[in-house]
Amino acid sequence: MKKITPKLLLLLMVASLFTSCASILNGKYQKVTVHTSSSDSKVYVNDELQGTGKSVTAKMKRDANVKQVRVERDGYKPVYKIHYQDRKSPLYIMSWVPFGVLFYPPLMDYAPKAFNYPKELSTSKDMLEIKNRTDDKRYVYLKNTAFDIKKEDIKFTQIKHRQLKKNKINKAKDKGKGTEDLKFDNSIFTDAVNQVLKDHNYVDTTNTIFKSNTNSLYISAKITKVEFGNVYAIAAKNYMNFLITKADIEWEIFDLYNQSKYKKTIKAESGEFSLDYDRESAFKNSLEDAITASFFKFLDAAEVQKLLPKEDTKEIKLETIKLSRPAVVSNLEDAMEATVTIKSKDGHGSGCFVTNDGYIVTNFHVVSGVEKITVITKDGKEYDGKVVRRNEYSDLALVKVEGNFSKAFTLPSSKNYKVGDDIFAIGTPKSIELGQSLSKGIISGFRTYEKNNLIQTDASVNGGNSGGALVNKNGEFIGVVNAKVFGVGVEGLGFSIPAETIFKDLSIAY
Repeated sequence: MKKITPKLLLLLMVASLFTSCASILNGKYQKVTVHTSSSDSKVYVNDELQGTGKSVTAKMKRDANVKQVRVERDGYKPVYKIHYQDRKSPLYIMSWVPFGVLFYPPLMDYAPKAFNYPKELSTSKDMLEIKNRTDDKRYVYLKNTAFDIKKEDIKFTQIKHRQLKKNKINKAKDKGKGTEDLKFDNSIFTDAVNQVLKDHNYVDTTNTIFKSNTNSLYISAKITKVEFGNVYAIAAKNYMNFLITKADIEWEIFDLYNQSKYKKTIKAESGEFSLDYDRESAFKNSLEDAITASFFKFLDAAEVQKLLPKEDTKEIKLETIKLSRPAVVSNLEDAMEATVTIKSKDGHGSGCFVTNDGYIVTNFHVVSGVEKITVITKDGKEYDGKVVRRNEYSDLALVKVEGNFSKAFTLPSSKNYKVGDDIFAIGTPKSIELGQSLSKGIISGFRTYEKNNLIQTDASVNGGNSGGALVNKNGEFIGVVNAKVFGVGVEGLGFSIPAETIFKDLSIAY
């Protein structure tokens, strides 16, 4: 066997050097020009700020990973793009000279540094304008969210990047099998919507207890279909892939009293999210981006825009209804008998007889948006109820049932209570089975919000008590239970509408 001579060894070393020219001589980083829509756009690569401007020179490492690009601009939704090495460096030609025709090693010049990124990346056409809430617009709060998705409506697809660029969506392959491990957490949905509302001033962060009766809206959102698209390419001798999420979301907007105002399903698509760093975060961030895009498209609908301008509180002028004055309730047992449960298809609340011939005062929100209501008395009998008067600004309504009833509250014409007085709340908390429950507390203060007076109490009040009676130890009518605040540090805080205001608010008289 012949020995390798020093000359031959030197020749092989030089050949190896030349056959890896691109890998050795190409820089560790490449400069890429990112084109944006404005001079105030900020460009980030893998969360590192690269610069601000209409054209930003970004530095990207040649490491064969898909880079995450984010462009931010005030007043617009962030744009998410990816960028990866997809072409040989021009230095690759040197690998073929002078030994390329004699040696196979040029084919081995495939280290990450041997490949380049496209020199430019455009993001200027993809920014969705965001309309921040202004002082002349209503607040918008999240009512609820839901993943209402059947198994067949969750799709995992795969498509080549070049096919996606040519809009050949029909080339996408269904990869639904083997994806059962992906967990859907509704908190992702809820957190995403709440964050958007907060970031863009749609949530009143100063008045956390009271919500405006007339200038608050609520939205619900339900994801009915979702598609996670794995987009891939074989480039730089590597498998480059990223994620695009599509979602169908049903949005519905309500007033404070749960009356639906508008509903629409929005189809939205996320930006591009690299899967090379944290796959779980990529799925989460991609879904959040699709949700955000969907929300602002819904908010931009003409029907929603018509609902957003604030309304001034109106004084309702109605013809006065004359009521028959009932006998005075003089004890708590009679007061419980004068309180009823009001049931509808949406749930239940409470109410208070104010005449012996079937007139009942309750909260407007207890009977709003429903066509049929049933009144249940303390003895368990049921009656068909009809709403004969309503005032959504003060959250009061008058209901009529046919019949004669032995116990009813007399509405006071003036204030009959003070701070520190013992009081009792009567109503149907949580379940109809708990009708005419009694709880004790004190009057702890008086509040005024949007020209409406409220009595503050610490009596135990739960869901279903709304519309029930607030009485003193003699069973005399003090107010209509209106709301309870739940949350850290506010347990046991409830409010009632003063009884002496009911005459004016509902235009009734004895």
